Parts: sequence; C-alpha cells; structure tokens
Amino acid sequence: MEIGFNEGLNFPQIKRSFRTDARLRIRDFLRPENAQQLNHALSSEVVYQLALFSQGKNLNVTEDQIRRLPTQEQQSIQQDVLANAGKGIGFLYGRHALKLGEESNPILHSLHRWLNSETVLGWVRDLSGHRDVVSASAQATRYVAGQFLTRHKDTHATEQRRLAYVISFTPDWHPDWGGLLQFYENDGTPRDAWAPGFNVLSLFDVKHVHAVSYVAPYAKAARYSITGWFLATETE
Repeated sequence: MEIGFNEGLNFPQIKRSFRTDARLRIRDFLRPENAQQLNHALSSEVVYQLALFSQGKNLNVTEDQIRRLPTQEQQSIQQDVLANAGKGIGFLYGRHALKLGEESNPILHSLHRWLNSETVLGWVRDLSGHRDVVSASAQATRYVAGQFLTRHKDTHATEQRRLAYVISFTPDWHPDWGGLLQFYENDGTPRDAWAPGFNVLSLFDVKHVHAVSYVAPYAKAARYSITGWFLATETE
C-alpha cells in the first residue's frame, strides 16, 4: 500500500514558512486516499492502550486491566492523574505504539515505513537544517473527553529528537471541544493554538513548549492522529 505526499504541495514555500519560526502546519499533506484509509484504521481497527502518568511513572495499560482493578484503586489512579495535571505534570490519552516490522495493520505499517524513507527524511533534513536526521518514530493516538497532555518540551535526555510531528486525521472537529495543539513561550505565556484537522501535518522543533488541551466532556468525537519524532538515531 503506497503512501505519498499530496500532489500540489509547494515545497519551496513550505520551507520558507518553517524557517520563520521552526514550525509549520500543512493542510492536505497526504494523498486523499491515504488519509481516508488512515482515518478508518485509527477509528475502527486500532486497539489503544491508556497512556498515563501516575505514581511517578509513565504507564501504558489496557482498558481491561483498569476495569479489573478494585474500584478504590481505580479511583486512586484517577485522582493521582488529575492531581499531577493540576501541577502541570502528566498526560492521559489512548496510545498504540508502532514498530517497524512488527505493525500488523497494513496502512499504519506503510505510513511508518514511508516516514522512514529517504524521500521523507531527506525532505525533513532540507526543510529543517537538521542534517543528522536518520529515522522517525511513530504512534497512533486517540484523545476522548477528559483526556489531555500537559505543557512540556519534547527534548529528551537520551533520545536525539530533532522535530516533533502530528498528522491529524480528525474530520469536523469543533475547536470548543478542546484537544488543541497549544504553543507557549518559555515562561508559560500562551502563544497560539492549532485545532485538530483532517489530513493535516503539524511539524515543529522539539524546543517549542506545547500541550494538548483538555478535551471537554461535551466533545462529540475522538481526536485521532499519528505522532512521533524525527530522530538523529535509528528507531528501535
């Protein structure tokens, strides 16, 4: 299953836009048929784990594992997640990790392989000036009502991350529902926010402070995307 850039993208203009602020947003990023296939996979075929921060640890658990816990323990985890979020720490969202050679879903495997192709990596190197980019990590994400990702940078002590990306596959999202990719100044002052879209790439240097805002209880849909980093090391 072949993945590719949408025809008609103005790559020189895109490059100029990125160099202005080390971030950009590209609408109609992939071929339309690819976007439709990926939306179907993310919304109907992927099994998500729950990614959360609790008891000082990053956890990935299945919904079944949560349901099997005693009610008191479930409530304790929920309270801890929210208490951490109140301090500006943590996250809660659905996650499905993608690993090259291990992903069983054909369209997700094709996308991950394409992101690691020289076509894409060479474009990212030229666009960003990060000549050492050699691979791309990837995960499928789903945010539903009550989920969030607090303010942070994507720099990492051991992974050599250069750029973060979010490819959004969420049609008809209302910005009042939350789930916004919110950017901040280093001191926490809000800058601007990008609403989820359909077949939209958001690409930015990992030094940008950002968050995914809380998805409101009245949100009528889930926020689906493929996210990851372009790295100066090979993905495992």
